Amino acid sequence: MKRFWFFALLAAAIGTTVAWAINYQKYAHRTARFGPFTMGGDVTPASLGTALEEQESSGLARVEVVDGNVHDFGMMSPGAEGEHTFIIKSVGEEELQLRLGGSTCKCTLGELNEEALAPGEQTEVKLTWTVEEGNDTFGQSAQLLTNDPGRAVVQLEITGKITREVDVVPSSWGFGVIASGEPAVIEGTIYSFLQESIEPTDVKFSDAQLNDLAEIEVLPIDPKEEGEGIYVDAHQAFRVKASIKPGMRQGAISQRLILSFRRVDDEGNEIVANGDDVGPNYIYVPVKGRVIGALSMIPSANLRDIAGGVYLYDFGRIGPDEPHSAKAFVVLKGDERDNTTLTIGAVEPEGVVKATLGESKARGSMTLLPLEIELIRGSAAVERLGNNKDDYGSVWIESDNPKVGKMRIALKFAIEGR
Repeated sequence: MKRFWFFALLAAAIGTTVAWAINYQKYAHRTARFGPFTMGGDVTPASLGTALEEQESSGLARVEVVDGNVHDFGMMSPGAEGEHTFIIKSVGEEELQLRLGGSTCKCTLGELNEEALAPGEQTEVKLTWTVEEGNDTFGQSAQLLTNDPGRAVVQLEITGKITREVDVVPSSWGFGVIASGEPAVIEGTIYSFLQESIEPTDVKFSDAQLNDLAEIEVLPIDPKEEGEGIYVDAHQAFRVKASIKPGMRQGAISQRLILSFRRVDDEGNEIVANGDDVGPNYIYVPVKGRVIGALSMIPSANLRDIAGGVYLYDFGRIGPDEPHSAKAFVVLKGDERDNTTLTIGAVEPEGVVKATLGESKARGSMTLLPLEIELIRGSAAVERLGNNKDDYGSVWIESDNPKVGKMRIALKFAIEGR
């Protein structure tokens, strides 16, 4: 038994010795992958990572984008084409291999002069682009693939601002909603990015009625002092203000403000092409607004304007246990609101529709009057579902002021009898 344990221990010792010898022969004499390195101070995750990066990059290919990988072209107009060349340099100790990667759809990556650079050599990568409308800023990019272990992908970027030769702010001018008999003011700013100066020669509306009622001013301003965003870089700017007297017809206004100008040199002389007068240039500004009668309603889910001052309240079908009254607000606007008294006029059908106006309340430039409309249930069902223009109930709001017209509220309903 003792001899058994002796031979077992001897076999284990021999096996351990042989395994150690094999392991030493294969691995112990080899240099570590990153090579030996020394480090001053304390070893921390940050300092260890830095040391490993230095060991990885030393003696290998390295890439550098001379003057940076981002090019800001400043300002360009929509449709303009741009081009920029990036300089790529090999700054490592081994050959730098380059390959073109992907690029955004609006950016074309130019041909790469060299696909492999010896240490110290450089090459060019050219990007071209076309500026499109729709945004105030522009950004495109392209990728350059390398064998630099610390920078396998180099992102080349193009950035800049987009502007038109002549731009208007806001893009559409208007006066909102005003009551008939009220004045209106329309204003905005025109910015010119043209290299030459422009000189306004005339400004008018496309609508003759507006021209008869309007007084229009065009004042030059300093874009660097009063502009914002990209507009501070404009060459010129003009503030336009149109004051319109009362008298515009009711309804939606959709017209254009037309400013004509000529291009002039530094001495104020008109610029001509091929010896011929180039004639006027035009800037068109959309103008929108709406003129309503002095009387209107505040819309709701069931109440809407259907015909420029004719309102429709839709009660729907009213069952025997459902409420059959509604509340809304009549709005009185304009200079005559303090000289006007409103009352309920005719209602239709009589005996079925009842309307009541509450006490008026001033709210800023308007007066609000609560209106309650009640449908009176009779013995028979009544339907006014708007199958034709006469198939509605109605409530008329009357005025004692001849300058304030009356207003109709159409009613759509079907009410069951008792």
